[in-house]
Amino acid sequence: MISIFRLLSLHFDRSFSGKGWKQLSWLFGIILLVFVLIFVMSLAYNWANPSAEQLASDEVSAPLGRLFQLICLFIDPGNINNVPPSFRWFALVVVIIGMLLFTGLLISVVSNMLERRVERFREGDIDYQLRDHVVIIGFDEMVPTLIQQICSDPHYGQCYILVQSTCPAVDIRNKVHTLLDTKNESRIVVLHARRDSKEELYKLHTTQAREVFLIGERDEHDHDSLNIDSLKKIVSIHEKKEGCPMIPFTVMFEYQTTFAAFQLTDLSVEWRKYIEFHPFNFYEEWAKKLLVSRCYNKGDNPIIYPSLDRVPITEDSSKTVRFVIIGMSRMGIALGVEAAHLLHFPNFCRDNKYKSVITFIDDQADTEMNYFRGRYQHFFEIAPAIYKEVNQEGGLDIQILSPTKFEGTDANFLDIRFEFIKGRAESEVIQQQLNQWASPESNEILTIAVCLNYPPQSVAIGLYLPDNVFENNIPVFIRQETSSALLSMLSSRKDEEECQYHKYSHIYPFGMMDNCYDLDRSGMEKGMVIHYIYEFFNTYGVLPESCPGMERLKKSWNELSVAKRWSNLYSACSIDYKLRSIGWDGKSDISLTSEQIELLARVEHNRWNVEKLLLGFRKPTADEMEIIASSKAKKDEFKNERFVHPDICSYEELPKSSKDYDRCIVKGISGQSENPVGMLC
Repeated sequence: MISIFRLLSLHFDRSFSGKGWKQLSWLFGIILLVFVLIFVMSLAYNWANPSAEQLASDEVSAPLGRLFQLICLFIDPGNINNVPPSFRWFALVVVIIGMLLFTGLLISVVSNMLERRVERFREGDIDYQLRDHVVIIGFDEMVPTLIQQICSDPHYGQCYILVQSTCPAVDIRNKVHTLLDTKNESRIVVLHARRDSKEELYKLHTTQAREVFLIGERDEHDHDSLNIDSLKKIVSIHEKKEGCPMIPFTVMFEYQTTFAAFQLTDLSVEWRKYIEFHPFNFYEEWAKKLLVSRCYNKGDNPIIYPSLDRVPITEDSSKTVRFVIIGMSRMGIALGVEAAHLLHFPNFCRDNKYKSVITFIDDQADTEMNYFRGRYQHFFEIAPAIYKEVNQEGGLDIQILSPTKFEGTDANFLDIRFEFIKGRAESEVIQQQLNQWASPESNEILTIAVCLNYPPQSVAIGLYLPDNVFENNIPVFIRQETSSALLSMLSSRKDEEECQYHKYSHIYPFGMMDNCYDLDRSGMEKGMVIHYIYEFFNTYGVLPESCPGMERLKKSWNELSVAKRWSNLYSACSIDYKLRSIGWDGKSDISLTSEQIELLARVEHNRWNVEKLLLGFRKPTADEMEIIASSKAKKDEFKNERFVHPDICSYEELPKSSKDYDRCIVKGISGQSENPVGMLC
């Protein structure tokens, strides 16, 4: 008996604390039950029932039936005066019960429903049937600025922005409140839910959304796995929806290893049947912002970052670029890899001693170097590396690490060199080394990036570099996390009239969490155009005379493998560096000579070599080359399935057909007379 009572009590508490219709159902059920009991009890009293003639009459004095009179007593206490004296005490009980149940409880339940509705809204527990909205799944420090960007972008109009997160809804609204005005704040809808629940993912109505950003929650160790799992569930929802449009999905990957896997393999090939898949990594995005777009545009005073070359490095130049990265953190690795995609110049074509150098400095450089060389093993099968370590005498022990697989002419065609120095940046010997690189007599164009994980330590290292660094206006990028205010104040120009600079005028903050994602996908559009040029040239043997519309570009783009997409994107990112190397000022029209086209084709191939090796492709051995040369089918098998590419070689060894591809993209960039495509610069 007690168990049944507990079960009923639990069922009541669970259902009554739920939605409003359940509360009303319970209320009217109880009222009906009580009323039935009252009606049964009333059978003990004689009741004056009206005759047929009285029922047909319009006289007010006609007596009421038992049921109707009980109803009147139940809902209106004033009817007690019309009750015969013999059962007024019973009528009084009916009136009191009616007042308690029908009036008191009903009002309290309705009031509770309204309060609960408000509470559920505040807690983000209400599912709204939205259409043409933007969905953001997850919440961290970058989301408020992402919302601000969406609200200020006319492309999105006045659409609603649905944020799903396990964070308290009030915290999300408070953080967004500081960035938006009242009008835009009303566009924000918060849903408190987990992204690994298919039932709760249905509430996002992603099949009717215009765009989805899968960000994830902050401080998650299994962040990437949860995002992939969530994406799988969403794709399965879209599979069941007939006529579901292709919706852009931007998916954030916290770890570069996961991100790199999506760069190389077609893990997303099934997903791309239903969604436009865009993988995104915080460190990769900031590396592009710092080195490619070179702009942090939050606030009234955007930060413009200098390029790593700063002056045109032409074919005749004796200058090279040295990019020093202090701290082999995830941010430091991302900067180094991105720089390796960009730092390719024509003077290497004249003399292969002119290589760009990327130097990592870290007190755990030996361990981190092994990880780095293992991750990019195919690059170091061809390229040597330099390892330096601070010895007990205060000097540097130097070790040249030979290529692990190839040697001789097979290992001397890459124009990028990695260097690893084990030691603390503040040590005397490393400070002397930095001082030497920053000297005006040096032929190296130096740039320093401080990428330690602890921002105050990064600031300390960046502000106390050798004097030569500041006296010679060497750019110093210092990683921050939450705000750029401190370093922006330090680096501000002191006298605009005289155009003078102070000691810290060339310090630049970067890496802030609040503005890492850029909605401007001009880089992707350039990648689409490059692919179109390749595709057109491969089909017709000539360059296109014009560029098609975005729909045509997107259709062709979506058919590409992930690896080829990234190849085109990296090619697009390098355009400015290539054009500066021939003296283009970024303003005038481009008109290249045949010699310049050939030179930039060489540079493009050098860049392509590094790109393929860093993406996970490898150079074939002599035996593999014989198999590849035997048939086109074998060549395609090695490229597409084994990631072995025969064109990873020097430009001189390249087949004519492959050289033509390099030339065609250069011509497409320049917009020559027979193919005025020149929209990439």
